[in-house]
Amino acid sequence: MPRRALLPLALVFACGPAVSTDTDATDAGDSTGADGEGARPTTPGAMYSACSEVSECAPLEFCVFPDREGGYCGAACAAPDDPSACAPAPGNGATPSCVDIGVPDGRWVCGLDCSDGACPDGMRCESINTSDGARDVCF
Repeated sequence: MPRRALLPLALVFACGPAVSTDTDATDAGDSTGADGEGARPTTPGAMYSACSEVSECAPLEFCVFPDREGGYCGAACAAPDDPSACAPAPGNGATPSCVDIGVPDGRWVCGLDCSDGACPDGMRCESINTSDGARDVCF
């Protein structure tokens, strides 16, 4: 059975305060893509690149991360159930999806759903609690 810990999820975005919600971390480890493909982007500000604050994500407006852990840069979804504004996932594992993490204006944020696929190399799959239920998201 996986080890679980309760962690808050923080959302940092321009022109507003941080928002947090509870997460339930799953220690799933990193997933390496074949021949190095499927790795997390390393270009600052690229969708799904590593961040710890929103200034590292420009021109994207969100840095989504569990409390005291690294996160990812992201953009708002076109609509709550429409990930068409989200970049495709690196590799062939996790799939782009929209995650409700409590943005005050109601927007949902692009994320990589890892419930049926592995996260890109350099990211980890964590189970988080959101207003739309438990979700498995790459961080």
